[in-house]
Amino acid sequence: MRSVTEEEFKEWLLHPATKEVMALLEHKREELRRMWEGGSFTDYATDTTALVNVGNLGTCKGYAFVMELTYEDLEIEDGK
Repeated sequence: MRSVTEEEFKEWLLHPATKEVMALLEHKREELRRMWEGGSFTDYATDTTALVNVGNLGTCKGYAFVMELTYEDLEIEDGK
């Protein structure tokens, strides 16, 4: 598989579809934060609370990973 060039990565970041996806991820991430602050992920059973929080934390981190992706991250993943 061919590696993405730095120029291609920059073009991707500026693409309107990418900007829309990034805005959606930012909105979803903020929505999770507001729900967490409001206690939406709290249950009477501590095990359930822990599992729900871990799941949503993973989702939030996944959003952040994509939003904060850099060209250098691609180089590391590609083994360079």
